[in-house]
Amino acid sequence: MKNIIFLAFFLCLITACVKEGPPGPKGPDGPPYTWPPGNITGYIDLLTQAGWPFITRKDSVLLQITNIDSMITAYTDTTGYFHFDSIPPGNYDIRILKSGYDSLHLYVRHAGGAIDKFTGITFLSQQITTRLVSISSFTRHEYNTIRIGATVRFEWPVPSNTASASGFRFFLDTTAALGAGRLVNEVPSYRIRDINGVTGEAYGEFIISASGIPSGKQYYVTAAAAPPTRVQKTWLDYTNGMQIPYPYLGDSIKTTITYTE
Repeated sequence: MKNIIFLAFFLCLITACVKEGPPGPKGPDGPPYTWPPGNITGYIDLLTQAGWPFITRKDSVLLQITNIDSMITAYTDTTGYFHFDSIPPGNYDIRILKSGYDSLHLYVRHAGGAIDKFTGITFLSQQITTRLVSISSFTRHEYNTIRIGATVRFEWPVPSNTASASGFRFFLDTTAALGAGRLVNEVPSYRIRDINGVTGEAYGEFIISASGIPSGKQYYVTAAAAPPTRVQKTWLDYTNGMQIPYPYLGDSIKTTITYTE
């Protein structure tokens, strides 16, 4: 026991006698660490213009990375899966293309490394083929409001039935140029009717206050073929930080209407 106490005392004495020397010169900093290249993967699902998923094969969707020196391309397989191999870390603008479908840009922040950058599922919608043929409109003063109605005649996409048709959206502007006061009317299904199996009609309307509206005031009504409400969402346009509607509108038609008391 005495030997242990003496040894501990001796070690403490040696430690107390050791003085820390001056620090040596600092060596040069090494290069910053960068992760090695990694894979970018994901799925592209195809939707009909009515918003229904395709259950058939989903290959032949082209993806392009465009912000590096050379173009890198990939195609989806029959399940919609794609992969870019050994992509260096960085931010990438991936363009998604398929004939007959909308074009999209997918912005990806890629860290690289052994774990794939998985972008999840991106939905690519079929372009809306509904063709708008004509538009008629009216205004009517009702008590202290103005009712503005418009009817658009259109040709059905194939096959010609309401289940396969796109929706419709009406816009009301107070000037010829788009303004902040634009009103939007989503057309419900009961206001879309078949005429003869080839053509149909859709009706939209707006009700606004008549206060301060002079007789002779002009309004601008635009009708557009639109995707069904259930599939409408927004995409972030990273170039300007704004949200943009997707899927995109189809054919449109415009008319000018004059309010008279």
